[in-house]
Amino acid sequence: MNTAILAASSNPLDAFGVTAWEPFVAHLIAFVIVIIILKVFAFKPIQAMLEQRRQRIAEGERMRAESEQKLAGAHDEEARIIEQARETGRQNLTKAKETAEKVLADKTEEASASARQIIERSHEAAALEAERDREKLKAEFGRLVAQATGQVTGKILTEEDHRRINAEAISQL
Repeated sequence: MNTAILAASSNPLDAFGVTAWEPFVAHLIAFVIVIIILKVFAFKPIQAMLEQRRQRIAEGERMRAESEQKLAGAHDEEARIIEQARETGRQNLTKAKETAEKVLADKTEEASASARQIIERSHEAAALEAERDREKLKAEFGRLVAQATGQVTGKILTEEDHRRINAEAISQL
């Protein structure tokens, strides 16, 4: 064992199981070259890609926050528009009721005026008809009186007698 300690003290790599320097140095150089190549060709592009993804994620989060704000604003705007539409609908309904009441009042007035005119015309027509009937009745009455007078007197009455008797009978009515 003494020899191992002496041997270990002369070559410190012997304790790690490295017996020859040349393969160790070659492996060490290869290892450094591989690390440099990986750093230049693999780690930098991967880090750049990860940074791009991180930026895209941050941008997506920012856009999501903006979208949520816009959505909240859109909901508020929607509620405002709906309330405005309701108010407009209420106003239109009120105006329609007022217009309908006015039209109803106008039509009722027109119907009343038309009914009054019809009643007046029918009264006038009835009065004219009654007057015509009276005139016919007077003429018929005069004819009957003249005929009765002719039969009572036994005399044949002339046209002049008929007129005179009719006039006297009508004047007494």
